[in-house]
Amino acid sequence: MGIVSAVRQMLPYLFVCGIAFYGLPLLGEDTGYFIVLLLILLPLICFVLGFLYGFFSAFHLVFPLLVTLLFLPTVFLYYNVSALGYALAFLVITFVGNGVGWFAGQARS
Repeated sequence: MGIVSAVRQMLPYLFVCGIAFYGLPLLGEDTGYFIVLLLILLPLICFVLGFLYGFFSAFHLVFPLLVTLLFLPTVFLYYNVSALGYALAFLVITFVGNGVGWFAGQARS
């Protein structure tokens, strides 16, 4: 599978991830919300989307990288530089989710 066709398959998952990264912070009113968002909701969304992409499509190293690149601008829009570490965390979490989803999809076949 070529990179262009792989990215095309990733677009719906990246769209949902983009909505989560850019839309959910708009709902925040206090620090507690952003802590829950960064520590629970966004990692869970990254893992689930990575799992679903791996399960239904394939394991692809580009997917976690694109998710991370999608998150990086939000650091400067909604958070501060201290949130850059979450980009690495989301990279790893999405990578693990993608791998687990791929293995589960292979077991299904």
